[in-house]
Amino acid sequence: MDSHLHLLGVRHHGPGSAALLVAALDRLDPAVVLIEGAPEGEALAPHVRGDGLKPPVAMLFYAPGEAKRAVFAPFAEFSPEWQAMRWALARGRPLRFIDWPASVSLAFTQKDEDAEAQRSDPLDLLAEAAGVANGEALWNTLVEESGGASDPVAAFAAIGEAMTEARRHAEESGAPAARRDAIREAFMRLSIRKALQDFGGAVVAIVGAWHIDGLRAKVSPTVDKATIKGLAKVKVEATWAPWTDSRLAFASGYGAGVVSPGWFRHLWRAYREETFEPLSFAAGWQARTATLLRAEGFAASPAAAIEAARLTLSLCGLRDLATPGLDEMRDGALAALCNGDPVPLRVVERRLYIGETIGEISGDAPQSPLARDLALWQKRVRLEPKDIESDIRLDLRTEAGLAKSTLLHRLLLLGVSWGTLIEADAGRGTFREIWRLSWRPEFSVALAEALIYGVTIEEAAGNIIRDRAAHCARVMDMAKIVRASLVADLPDAAGAAISALQALAVDASDLTDLMLAIAPLASALRYGVARRLPEEALRALVHALAVEVNAGVRIGSRQLAADVAAARVAAMRGFDEALAIFDAPDLVAGWRKALTLIVEDEQSAPAAAGFALRRLLDLGLWTAEAAAAAFVRRMSAAPLEAGAFLEHFVAGGAEILLQDAALLALVDAFIVDLDDDSFLAALPLLRRAFSGFDSTARIRLIDGVAQGRRTLSHAPAPEPEEDDPAFAAALPLLLRILGLEAAS
Repeated sequence: MDSHLHLLGVRHHGPGSAALLVAALDRLDPAVVLIEGAPEGEALAPHVRGDGLKPPVAMLFYAPGEAKRAVFAPFAEFSPEWQAMRWALARGRPLRFIDWPASVSLAFTQKDEDAEAQRSDPLDLLAEAAGVANGEALWNTLVEESGGASDPVAAFAAIGEAMTEARRHAEESGAPAARRDAIREAFMRLSIRKALQDFGGAVVAIVGAWHIDGLRAKVSPTVDKATIKGLAKVKVEATWAPWTDSRLAFASGYGAGVVSPGWFRHLWRAYREETFEPLSFAAGWQARTATLLRAEGFAASPAAAIEAARLTLSLCGLRDLATPGLDEMRDGALAALCNGDPVPLRVVERRLYIGETIGEISGDAPQSPLARDLALWQKRVRLEPKDIESDIRLDLRTEAGLAKSTLLHRLLLLGVSWGTLIEADAGRGTFREIWRLSWRPEFSVALAEALIYGVTIEEAAGNIIRDRAAHCARVMDMAKIVRASLVADLPDAAGAAISALQALAVDASDLTDLMLAIAPLASALRYGVARRLPEEALRALVHALAVEVNAGVRIGSRQLAADVAAARVAAMRGFDEALAIFDAPDLVAGWRKALTLIVEDEQSAPAAAGFALRRLLDLGLWTAEAAAAAFVRRMSAAPLEAGAFLEHFVAGGAEILLQDAALLALVDAFIVDLDDDSFLAALPLLRRAFSGFDSTARIRLIDGVAQGRRTLSHAPAPEPEEDDPAFAAALPLLLRILGLEAAS
């Protein structure tokens, strides 16, 4: 390599590295600046100079139409590459990206990834020699938290030598070389040679410190060209995307992440001052700590913050450090601001150490049309993306609440789960929604992928509904599509989905599917006042489906397998609830008649009969005598059938047995009369039947049985003796059935 070349090894996100780099660039004044980055990013780099980007942001490279093929190149304001771009652009120097192209990296297959050797951190070797805990702590102490260096070029030379030795030691110890590194370094060496040919002055290449030795290696251009020849490629598009502090953190799984982005941002702002003053630096951090603690209700006075800063500097001296590190700041705050109690620090550590900043993209900085439309929506509805979970409550009767809800529902259709609906219809009326919001950078990929459906959120969401409706073959799934289109306020797309659902329902034969389809549609009708709904068409559709269910549910409930019967009962329960909110007396009357027929039909599946009888009792439509007769008839069946009936009969809660002594006596008699084999066969069903009861209800059931079978059946009997040997003998079995073994 040429003597005009200066290889500067950095950490990809480090304030000390960034400060050293800016000083080195000022000293070297290169003719061209080379950066370890995908060449497709060169077209995005000029926007770094203006005000359209507020880091953290990332270059997003993606393969159109393939959501899994995407890669981010994130930057914080304390990233050396970010500062290098700003330095070059401010001085009009050429800027080149020299890493392997994104078109190649995105084609690097999963098989290739799995074959890569997982190398250990080379800094750990240096840390072990220096007697430091780990490589992270060593690098932070020597570079990021050093307070700067008088000769930045010499500092980078020392970093290069240290990393070269660490890499050679790793290779000599038998660690296999990564194919990825070999390919990337071949691309970088070729780009460096090209820059040396094109420019006569100094050439500065800013790369990860690990690559210094590889780029210095004496490899011929012919070998490098052979290394990259024939590599698979994919078509790539590039744009800017917002990033977040949490995704810069190592805890997010980001390989080049840092432990504390919040701390590094504080360091970088200190390095930007003309002089680095340790007391002011420590006081600023502790003041922020105190502010966050007070916001959470903890006592943290300004005087305590000053004392924490002084204690931090004292610890720094005791530990022979030039400037305080994060550990010293934490220890100082723990002692002076928290009185040794770690709990207050844990409460604020997410905002303090990680940070909650989300980058912004505006002006003419390129981003996908959907991302730009989302930014306009966010301003319009005043819904700011945050890098921390937060809950919002929306009243759909207000214009602002409805607009927010519409946006969040449409984004869900696009695969952007910025909001998760955790509760609907909460509070008075039927017009409340509670959403849990948390923004993640990966949503930028989903927005880019959704471009095939449209360039605005409304257009893309509507086309997604149409596409799903065109490929949907199940009535239940189609009903969910209809509801999604309605709550997302997409009336045209909803009309198409309703038509598709009507066509499917004509040939539908699965009653379970039909019942499951009605629930989301009936629920959607409850929003009729708040949202634009094709209410007449939707109500007619629900009515037609419900009529078909009422007509066919009796015959359709005969001789069902156990798993099919369980699914059918769940659907029946949802259908029953849907009719209650649909407000159609004729349908309700038809449903109740169908429930009666199911109970009376000897061929009905025991699970369906159990649900039907319980529902009729809860509604007060059957007398206790009639219900008891039906109960006895069903419980006289084979043990497995009787157990299935009982499971779904008691599924509505324990009150029916607690309030009706006769029914409890019947259940008791059924269990007592089982022989050993029948009991073992029915035990799982019995346990499942009683598993929904809380502990209080179970204890009350035991107390009821303890009063004696004669008392439960209302037969006159003398007072039971204080000690009942028969009940004592049966008690362990009863506890086992009720799942109360521990109570014994």
